This record gives sequence, C-alpha cells and structure tokens, in this order.
Amino acid sequence: MMDKFKTLKRRIADAIERHRMVDDGESILVGVSGGADSVCLIRILHELGYPLGIAHLNHGLRGKDSNADEEFVGNLAEHLGIPFFRAGVDLDTERGNLEAEAREARRLFLERTADRGGFSRIALGHSRDDRAETFLLHLMRGAGPEGLSSMRPVAGRVIRPLIEIPRSEIVTYLEGQHQPWRHDESNDDLGFARNRMRHVVLPTLAAEFNRRLPKTLNRTADLLEAENQWIERVTDDWLADHGSWEGTEFLIDIGHLPDELGFVRRILRAALETAGGDVWTLEDVGFRHMESVRSLIEVGKSGRVIELPGGIRVERNFEKLVFGQAGSEPVDYEYELPIPGRVVIPEIGMTIDARILTPDDVQPNQNGALVDGESLGPCVKIRNWRNGDFYNPVGLPASKLKRLFQKGRIPRRQRHQWPVLVAPSSSIVWVASFPVSRDFVPTGRSHRIIALEAVPAPG
Repeated sequence: MMDKFKTLKRRIADAIERHRMVDDGESILVGVSGGADSVCLIRILHELGYPLGIAHLNHGLRGKDSNADEEFVGNLAEHLGIPFFRAGVDLDTERGNLEAEAREARRLFLERTADRGGFSRIALGHSRDDRAETFLLHLMRGAGPEGLSSMRPVAGRVIRPLIEIPRSEIVTYLEGQHQPWRHDESNDDLGFARNRMRHVVLPTLAAEFNRRLPKTLNRTADLLEAENQWIERVTDDWLADHGSWEGTEFLIDIGHLPDELGFVRRILRAALETAGGDVWTLEDVGFRHMESVRSLIEVGKSGRVIELPGGIRVERNFEKLVFGQAGSEPVDYEYELPIPGRVVIPEIGMTIDARILTPDDVQPNQNGALVDGESLGPCVKIRNWRNGDFYNPVGLPASKLKRLFQKGRIPRRQRHQWPVLVAPSSSIVWVASFPVSRDFVPTGRSHRIIALEAVPAPG
C-alpha cells in the first residue's frame, strides 16, 4: 500500500513538472474546501515541500455544517503548520445560478488572497473526473474547442496538480493515510446539473459505452487544448496587427478579417475578451450572441449596435468594429463661452478656448477655427448636437449636421455629444472638426478675429 502512495505522489510531482506548473522559488495558495480532493492536494503538496498557504471561503449555505468545514480546514492548517486565510461571503440565494455565483465568489477570494499574501500560484483540487464532467457539461451546452478544453492543468497562475488523478485514487490515498475529510451533502443533490452528471450521466455512459470514459474524455480535452493554444497564438497575432485601442474601446479592422469562418469567430471572441479585460465575463455570451456580432460584418450594417449580456456593447462604425462597455444614455449639455475665455466640458472630456487675434496674429490651427469677431457678441453658446441642426460650412455643401457627421465618418455613439458652437442669433458658428460656417468666416475687412480651439481636457 505504501508503494502505491509513493506512486501517486510521484505521478502528481511528474504532472507538476511536465506541465510546468511551478517554478523554483514560487509559493502556492491552495484552495481547500475540506472535501477529499482539496485535502489530498494540500497533503501531497506539503509532502513535496512547496511553500504553501491554505485559503478557505465559507459560503454559509449549509449553516452549522459550513462553519464546521471552516473549523476543520483551520485545524488541518494548524496541524500541517501552514498559514491559513479565511473569509465569509453572503450569496444571493434568490438569484438564478447559485453554483456560478459561488464559483465566482471563490475565484475573487483566491485572487485577492494570493495578491495580498504574495503567492504566485493558486492550486485547485480538480481531478480527472472533474475534468470529464466539465467536458460533457460544456458539450451539452454547445461549447466549441475553447470551452471543451477548459479546466486546463495550467490557466494563468491557476494550477491543477490532481488533474490526471481519478477520484477513486484520491479517496484510497486519504483512507490509507487515516486522513478524514468533510462531505458536503449538497454534492448529492441531483437538482444541480454537475451532480446529475457525476452520479447519473457519466456512470451510465461509462457502463454502456466505455468503462474508461473519464480517461478518454481527458485525452480528448488534452488534444483540443493543444490545438486551442495554437489557435489562440494565431488569433493574438492577428489582433496585434489589426486591432487598436481608442480610449477604453477596442477596435478591429473589418477589411482585414480572413475568409475562414472559424477564424473570424475566434477573432471576434478574442476582441471581446481583450476589450473587457477583468471588467466583464463572457460566461453568458453564447453562440447566438456571437452570431449577432458576426452579422455586423455584413454590408450596410454601419451604425448598428449589438448589446450583449454583462453590459457589453459592439458597434459597427464604417469599416471598424468597436468593442466596449455599454454606458448610460448620453446627456444634453450647454455652456457659455466668454470671448476671450475657456470652458471645460466634462461630459466629453474637452476644453474649448476662445482667443482674440489681430489680422497679423492669424496662424492656421488644425484643432480649431477662425471666426469673424465682428459678427459675435461677448460670448457664444456651446451645446451638444441636436437632431435637425443645419450647418453651412466653408468648402462643404450646406446640409443637416447629421449628414455631415455621416460623411465625416463620425461614429454614431459620439454624435449626440459632439460640440456645436452657437451665436446669440442661434446660428451655428462652428462644429468641432469641421470648417467654420460661411456666415462667420473672416474676410479682409475683419479687424477682430476669434480663434476657437477644441482640445482634450487636462487629466
């Protein structure tokens, strides 16, 4: 029996080395619930001599039993001489997916604890059986290669040293070590999808089709993971060449999208992930949503917007797709700009200056316009664009400002708050980025010239 335990320990050590889970000198924060898998994990890693910490999140969903789990893990940490980090969380049991909410709460707790404690790795006790269950659950929900290859041995700083070990061997190890563990009765509740997969679906499939099904599914996941990593590298290279940031939004060039449908889908999803960073999750963004995003590539879709779960927004802006966070509705604004003077417009992060020049001081300015000061009073009004505004700029046909925005390729999401300067007579004097109005252009008889300039407001 002892040789068997040594073999298990060696297999786990080999998996850590083969998957390059831990580098020399790195410390590991181990998530320990008190269940068999996580207790086995902390015991093995302790025997292997890694610098460790134990983290336990009390979800409080099982009353006294949850508190008993926390006490058990605390006693185990004290027995092994390992630093113990604990926390509690109140979950909203009225919300939809309690499993997902609990999983997200644990992820955040482990990330924050690792950051504060200086741990470079986070170890989770997922076994070979867990990975097989996840594979089938994702398959039934319609996942692609990326979803089917999830629960990787290494994902960022998260490692899974037990990912090649069946649950039966974990239990045998603990029994042989006379090491108790906590049993969560909620894991027997068939009302949860994962429990049905674990206790009913997977055993039935194994009995009827392939008794080594968990091992087979793990091998399939390994194959998909290797191919997925290659696809991710190619996709990242494409985004590096054809993607760009504009403030907090990420843009890609539609004209450079490849012809291969699968590659396009990967690019779009990767663009969403790039734009979101840690702000949003794509967990609720499914195939139907992604196909809606892909439809924006079609001809004639400029200006169309797709709203995705989680407050994600994708807009077709001429030959660009813009990925960003859905914000609140734009608000109207109106300010008075004295001449001379300066106004900061916080709604758009812009400053507009008005300076008085003599004809000898006049110089071109690409950020502004020159206006005949004789036709203006002591101030002008600055407001956002309003539907129906009509403009008569020098060098362009007079038309509604909306049409000029379209010709000037001003993104639809920016038009509502685009700054418009209006004279006391209510005539439009100047619209930022466009030529000055014909009615206010300086002439050879102008003795007082106003230089208007629009620049980003200081930090």
